[in-house]
Amino acid sequence: MKILILLTLFVCQVFAAPPSGAVKYRSMVTREAQFLLGLNAPIPMIAAQIEQESAWRPGITAWDNGRGLAQFMDPTTDFITKLYPVLGKAAPYSPAWAIPALIRYDVWIYKRVKGDTECHRWAAALKGYNAGLGYVQQAQKASDRPGIWFDATEFVKTKQSAKNFEYSRMYPRWILFKRQLNYTTWGVITCHEYL
Repeated sequence: MKILILLTLFVCQVFAAPPSGAVKYRSMVTREAQFLLGLNAPIPMIAAQIEQESAWRPGITAWDNGRGLAQFMDPTTDFITKLYPVLGKAAPYSPAWAIPALIRYDVWIYKRVKGDTECHRWAAALKGYNAGLGYVQQAQKASDRPGIWFDATEFVKTKQSAKNFEYSRMYPRWILFKRQLNYTTWGVITCHEYL
């Protein structure tokens, strides 16, 4: 099994590459992630999340009014600026503000969800980023196995619409099992045991 994982990672390093816009922000993501989470920070996962959110386009506004690299909605932007005054005035279109804000918000959610492993906990945190922390906490409270996200708690239905539930359920999978493979040379892969 370990040989298969190593072979998969090698193939991904050879054939997968980050989008061109990602390279421009690599040092900023690395610096912020390591500052907050240490030298083994999940940099490929964070990069994959930014790719999922905005495809590394800092000036984008989505149909739902999500803004910038992190695609923060206005209430989330307001919440983060109050939670982390060190970030200064909200600037969702500025990568220098959005990247540290995204990572801090990820960590804030991560500290409030359960996970038997780093993989399951980060998956729950990613769902919380996309859907809202309350939905994850409701699912974990109702789950027979709250610390297991994949193939367990991820399927516990909350009060989300069916469409939003399915999108936010798949969100961690897209980041961890698809997009993260574009960043294998950037650092430690989260959930490598599932690849």
